[in-house]
Amino acid sequence: MRLLFLGILCAALLASARADDTPATGTAAETRPALVANPTRLGYAFEQPEILIRQRLFGLAHGMSLLAASCLDLPEHSKPIQDAYATWHARQGKAIEALAQDLALYYFGPRAPEAQWQDLARAMNLNDSIQPSLGEVSLQDACASLPEAITRPRYELDKLLAEAAAPLTGPVAAPANPPAVPASAAVEPPTPAQ
Repeated sequence: MRLLFLGILCAALLASARADDTPATGTAAETRPALVANPTRLGYAFEQPEILIRQRLFGLAHGMSLLAASCLDLPEHSKPIQDAYATWHARQGKAIEALAQDLALYYFGPRAPEAQWQDLARAMNLNDSIQPSLGEVSLQDACASLPEAITRPRYELDKLLAEAAAPLTGPVAAPANPPAVPASAAVEPPTPAQ
């Protein structure tokens, strides 16, 4: 059940970032080099507020998806988490899609349509597990609080994005001297107790 939910979750979050016309098989798809982010754009774009807000909000969405997926292993929380997450995602899906598309363009340029959710998470050096972000909060407690926490303004990504800046319309210029951000400074997924 958890793998099915996680698969649906990832597919829904980044469906539009895939190229609709890329063949599933064939020489073009098979011979393309691995998708690698522009090395001058790794880490946070502190000098580009329009990208920085998208990075922050993507980190929130990523953390929420990791927590929701982890909570599915706890039978007493599985149904409430699925319901709460589905409701939240129904409201936030378009904003998440826009964030993913903008960040895919920023990190991968002309190969943006090939970017998957994990490509973006890797480019931002995000965790692939919620455990490091929980700290001293137990998974049990985090899952118990998730259905209420997900309704808070902190997770209204569409409103936060609209308040921050207008959508990007084209390629983003790289800063002259991009800041070096250590791996330890990566966006941490949110804990539901916040």
